[in-house]
Amino acid sequence: MSGNAKGVALMVAAALFWSTSGLFVRALETDHAWQMVFWRSVGMVPMLAGYLVWRYGRAAPAAVMALGRAGWIAGVLLASTFFFFLYAVSATTVATALFLMSTSPLWAALLGRFVLGEALALRTLLAIAACAVGVAIMVGDALSFGSILGPLSALCVSLAFAAQITVVRKAGANIDMVPSVLVAGVLSALLAFPFADMGAISVHDIFVLMAMGVIQLGLGCMLMTMATRHLRAAQVGLIALLETTLGPFWVWLFYAEEPSAATLLGGGIILAALLANELWAAKSARA
Repeated sequence: MSGNAKGVALMVAAALFWSTSGLFVRALETDHAWQMVFWRSVGMVPMLAGYLVWRYGRAAPAAVMALGRAGWIAGVLLASTFFFFLYAVSATTVATALFLMSTSPLWAALLGRFVLGEALALRTLLAIAACAVGVAIMVGDALSFGSILGPLSALCVSLAFAAQITVVRKAGANIDMVPSVLVAGVLSALLAFPFADMGAISVHDIFVLMAMGVIQLGLGCMLMTMATRHLRAAQVGLIALLETTLGPFWVWLFYAEEPSAATLLGGGIILAALLANELWAAKSARA
């Protein structure tokens, strides 16, 4: 298998694991965000720590410390997304949450323009404008049902991811994703622990959340890290869109959760804009 084919296979697998988030959340009996964050992190941290030991051996602690200031700030921003993400998926449909969260690359490009002074390509400007229309449609639909906090939390996820990317790029750092996610997991578990009522969660939910930490986030992150060694950024971004399309499909298939017509319209506009932007970028890279 060629390097590119291996990278594609790894990235497709990563997107498949990421797309299971809605299934795990819908299987829960609790909707307590602090408990969800704590137990998912408890499941994720040992798994990622084991991977780092396997990859770096005795140098694993050094790999974490090598993150530097930018890496630790990125870890804090990533930890914040854990809270926003779980609340968003709990408070709105999986389709709404994933469509809104998928816009993070475009907000990263926008932050890159104002923080890093980078020029914005025409394709990215057009994609941002189209995504803004899609976001407005979906948020307007949420307002009509009085459920604005879920979509807003999903937007906070995309903005925090964009800020994380900008911090790393401003520092000129090449940060390994896995140690950064490990830091985020430890921080989120420590922050959530005082607020997580240990006696108010079932063994079933603990098992589901820990499995989510291992499968959805841990394995997804590891496979994505491996894939980036073989793929261009445009390819990674393109394949990652599978998460946005498959996530709503799984909860529709297993839980009969149907997004509204406005969600499908707004999400379709966002997905089309992202797809066009990534394909245009891939074409430019080949040229």
